Amino acid sequence: MSDHSLKIGDIFTPKESVDFAINQFGIFDDWLAGKTIFDPTCGDGNLLFFLVEHGLDKGYSLQDLPLNNLYGNELNLSYHQKAVDRFQAAFSYDISQQISNRDIFKIETEKKYDVIFGNPPWQNFVDLPENYKTFIKPFFKKYQLIAKGKSTLLGNSRVDICALVIKKVITDHLIANGKGYFFLPLSLFLNDGAHAVFRQMSMPNDEYFAVNRIFDFKGIKAFDGIATRYGLAEFERNKTQEHPISYSIFDGGNWIEKIVSPLFHPTDPYNILEEEDYKHLKSFEKIKIPKKSFPRQGVNTCGANSIFFFDTCEEHDENHYLLNEKIVLPKQYVFPLITSKNFQSGQDQPQKWVLLPYNTNGKPIEPSQLSTTDKLDTYLNQHRETLSKRKGTMIGGWLKRGYWWACLGVGPYNYAPYKIVWQAYGKKVFHPQMFMGEWQVNQSLQAYIPCWSKEQAEEIYEKLKHPFVERYLQSLRMEGTMNWAQPGKMKKLLEEETNNLTLF
Repeated sequence: MSDHSLKIGDIFTPKESVDFAINQFGIFDDWLAGKTIFDPTCGDGNLLFFLVEHGLDKGYSLQDLPLNNLYGNELNLSYHQKAVDRFQAAFSYDISQQISNRDIFKIETEKKYDVIFGNPPWQNFVDLPENYKTFIKPFFKKYQLIAKGKSTLLGNSRVDICALVIKKVITDHLIANGKGYFFLPLSLFLNDGAHAVFRQMSMPNDEYFAVNRIFDFKGIKAFDGIATRYGLAEFERNKTQEHPISYSIFDGGNWIEKIVSPLFHPTDPYNILEEEDYKHLKSFEKIKIPKKSFPRQGVNTCGANSIFFFDTCEEHDENHYLLNEKIVLPKQYVFPLITSKNFQSGQDQPQKWVLLPYNTNGKPIEPSQLSTTDKLDTYLNQHRETLSKRKGTMIGGWLKRGYWWACLGVGPYNYAPYKIVWQAYGKKVFHPQMFMGEWQVNQSLQAYIPCWSKEQAEEIYEKLKHPFVERYLQSLRMEGTMNWAQPGKMKKLLEEETNNLTLF
């Protein structure tokens, strides 16, 4: 496939969104005053085309508008040609010498522009064509989008190519102290993980840039068929990032003014806050707990719930349970599994059970143990083919070592006598509860803190009920999603204990 036929994350910007950006940031006035405008991934030319239309709508004639100060670039040949044809047809203007047809990563620092106005492609690295991944990998290192200590980008990285384009064009194509305005996925600011390095706002040669303002298009369907959360942001070159940042959300038909800031580390996901909450949360004292009690996800069967989870359990004999009215398994490997009903008042009886073929040290039982446990051996071997075909890097490691009955999310912490558990999926409030005994946690629905003494569990439990914990989670604007209160988010509130636990 030719580079010029590639279509990577192409999202075309509607006129209403372009006009909004032009009005908010004074882009037209800057252009009229003589500043050059560059769209580095211009597709069929919407941003530049609508900028001209904006001027005509304001009563200017084509002769009044500095068309010679518009520049663009587009990789795809058909899109590039459409952009050129549109300008010719609508404005009788030949813009072909001002819009190049190249890969933006193959353009050296040939010219710098006063303003960059763009909508870079939105696509995760993992979803790019394989040959393009090979080509683009070195640029993640060049433009400092690889985490410290790593020499290359992993093939399954979820970093969005939009982040790379923004860093590249600010570094190579924007004048000193110039401004860049980009439509972008808000994961660059709001999500943990892959985009933490982007939030360093660094460039090669120890230079920096900053984000000045963000608009969250929450209630605006600007891009049809796009499920990801998106918006518009203003960047400025040669400026050190300061917090908080102005953040406007379109919700309920109005723009609502908020601020955003990372609370604990500059590369943390930005929290969306009221100013009053920001003051309180910035002074939040982290909860000190032992390292072994840091939050965990629950049991992950890697797609084999029907094999490991059961709906009924009753006594069969002194050493065995009868599960689902037909399966007999040793009691020592069967545990009550927490469900949503166990978080409701008065629901303290198990609704489901889980099979964990593990020793209490958190390691899978050995093949020799399995072979001497007749009923367990028979049951698991009935499902051996299914269990051996499970996919995923982490479960694949266990399978390669011969432990085809293993699960993820199992360790010594599963056998802690106390667990502080909360629902980490689909909730809008944080309501932890303490479970005692052999209860196990469901990875897809809950998360927990394991504790080894009642005193420790009660103290941590009381701290987690502090209202600022819920305010912090709500400020991440992940309510109702699978990322609502996952362990990675909760860890930001915790600190490894060095002495005794301290109160807020």
